Amino acid sequence: MPQEPRRFQFRSFRARILTFVVGVLLLVQGAVLLSVHAANLRGARQHVNEALELTAAAFRRSLQVREQILVEKARLLSSDFAFKQVAATRDSATIRSALENHSGRVGAQVMMLLDPAGAPLASTLALAAGDAEALGSLVARANDDEFGESSAIELLASAPYQLVIVPLFTPEPSAWIVIGFAVDDALARDLQKETHTDVTLLHSGRDGWNAFSTTLPAGPLRELEQQLPARVPDGSAIASLQIAGEQYVSWIAPIAGADAPLVAVLQRSLDDAMESFLALRGTLFVIFGLGLVVSVAFSALIAGRVTRPVAELARGARRIERGNYADPVTLAQRDELGALATSFNAMMKGLAERDRVRDLLGRVVAPEIAEELLSREIALGGEERRVSVLFTDVRGFTGLSEREEPQRLVAILNTFLTAASNAIESHGGVVEEYMGDGAKALFGAPVSHPDDAQRAVLAGLALAASLPAVNAKVAQLGAQPLAIGIGIHTGEAVAGRMGSLARLKYTVVGDTVNLASRLEGLSARYGVTIIASRAARDECPEILFRELDRVRVTGREKPVAIFEPLGLLAEADADLRERVELHREALARFRAADWEKAAAGFAQLARREPEARLHRVFLERIEALRRAPPGPDWDGTFTHREK
Repeated sequence: MPQEPRRFQFRSFRARILTFVVGVLLLVQGAVLLSVHAANLRGARQHVNEALELTAAAFRRSLQVREQILVEKARLLSSDFAFKQVAATRDSATIRSALENHSGRVGAQVMMLLDPAGAPLASTLALAAGDAEALGSLVARANDDEFGESSAIELLASAPYQLVIVPLFTPEPSAWIVIGFAVDDALARDLQKETHTDVTLLHSGRDGWNAFSTTLPAGPLRELEQQLPARVPDGSAIASLQIAGEQYVSWIAPIAGADAPLVAVLQRSLDDAMESFLALRGTLFVIFGLGLVVSVAFSALIAGRVTRPVAELARGARRIERGNYADPVTLAQRDELGALATSFNAMMKGLAERDRVRDLLGRVVAPEIAEELLSREIALGGEERRVSVLFTDVRGFTGLSEREEPQRLVAILNTFLTAASNAIESHGGVVEEYMGDGAKALFGAPVSHPDDAQRAVLAGLALAASLPAVNAKVAQLGAQPLAIGIGIHTGEAVAGRMGSLARLKYTVVGDTVNLASRLEGLSARYGVTIIASRAARDECPEILFRELDRVRVTGREKPVAIFEPLGLLAEADADLRERVELHREALARFRAADWEKAAAGFAQLARREPEARLHRVFLERIEALRRAPPGPDWDGTFTHREK
């Protein structure tokens, strides 16, 4: 078997690059030539853009000069005593004759006299039925002006005119003088002579854009009308348009001061600007082609040595794209490509780790706990943890949703939920879920603190304290103030990833969660904002609580004592402490069935806290128990039959 000829080899990939440096130089040369061509193209575009900007400035100056002339002529007529006498006659024919005489002297294409409301008294132009709106707009702006003058470009009798309006004083303002120049081809031709730029002025009609002043021939003009977008941006814009086989750089902008949809299009041929550069383009491409052929010939010599490892790396990249990080790239070479393969495999491991992190973070609601999640393993299927769960929602949300529009309802909810999130997260909690008009928050999972119960209660107090600010924002939205409820319970729950393999969620479930939800629902019955369980209260040594009741909630037979957090113990004044003690004594009398003393205690509290519903609740219960005394096994526990 004949032996395959031994090919010239290099241990170093750098040596191969140096060997074929000629080919690289040719490629660089081609890149340089293309860059030069691109730079020439950019230069031509910049030159055209600058020329268009100068033309635009000339166009604006032309309109300003015409406006100043119109203002001067209108003021001159306004101060003419003879014209004032003619205007006072209110005879349309006489006034029109005077206007025609004056317009002939000043070269105006339209003049008219309007009554104070904007209705024409006389006009040198036969007005159409729809022109009243344009004149009314002109009068409205003049009324808003400090000097009672205004200018605009309006469509009258389906043709555009540059108009100026000034008041006629006799000696009080008694009418409006309107004078104007036609915006026609003469204006476009004057600009073309001055700037060597094609000028087209168009207005929007039912059938699209229609030119009323242009320097373009009929064929290119039709193409321009068809290529303009239906809606022109509010500001000026530069666009490239292909017209009559040539590429034009076009400056497109609404005409300032025009009420009607009028636009100005200033154009220069890019092919003309590129004429000197286009002459060199053929030579540049010939040089580039020769260099490319030579480079390809030299590149073929090393293709066999370079293609295989590069193809292997490409296959590895496609495996990564499909999410396969298990199969590393294998190259036996010891040159730079071999080193690249080693780095590629290291990168693959890094991408696998990054995707694991991304997958984990994608299932976490609160970003501030990401570092803690990455540093610990959460057991699949859940793990038992001691947590404090906080539920909060808006009371009467059903009625609110019926009254409010959807967009404003969303704004109201976002205002409340933002305040809730801030209060919860600032105390180390995690908003696990938003539930329509409320939120569920966790303290102790997935990140735990020794004082999670107290953090939960403090978060509830902070949210309650933020409610006036929330309602101030809600009032700005035009809605009624919000009332909220908060329920907090501490206990054991199952925490972990739950759901399906395709969609996981970190959450907690169990009786602790259910009881917290029930306590939130009870808050409105007692007229308080926050209700916490005894388990939560027992872990809050720094907070003052008032015991509200001992209840059985729906779905739970075991009674639970419920409490209202009132604030930090260190900040409680003597009056608050006294009221808490009076309530404790009245509640003890109630549970001892001492109706007289219990009623007296709650009545005293009701007088001191007339806005509180809590005391009225017990007074109503006492009346009911007097009418139907409880049995001997009664212990003061109240059973709530509804959620």
